[in-house]
Amino acid sequence: MVQVKAGTRPPWVGLAAAVWVQLAAANPYTFPLYSGTLKTVLGYDQQRLTLMGVANDIGENFGIIPGILCSWVPSWIVLGVGALLCFVGYGAVWLVVTKTVIRPPFWVVSSILNVSSYAPN
Repeated sequence: MVQVKAGTRPPWVGLAAAVWVQLAAANPYTFPLYSGTLKTVLGYDQQRLTLMGVANDIGENFGIIPGILCSWVPSWIVLGVGALLCFVGYGAVWLVVTKTVIRPPFWVVSSILNVSSYAPN
């Protein structure tokens, strides 16, 4: 058994926290599951839906930024910001799909998808 100094956490605690954020935040790769609903609700054609998929992919590729930030700020801050962005991003997608908000412009929906897919990284 590995001995840990008093007052420190085992190294797997950070991994467990990151897994919890991933589970709670959904996964950016689930876009194909709800893209058809977005297409129907918003009345977009396939070209616009493809552009939203590109915005989703761009958000996924910014995952290096939180990794770099972990070198300078505590990991709980990075995880907290990621969880908040997931809540805001996927919450906004839910509001759009349920027609709770007035139909937003295309660039707003693309930005929401970008933020929501960026957040779990």
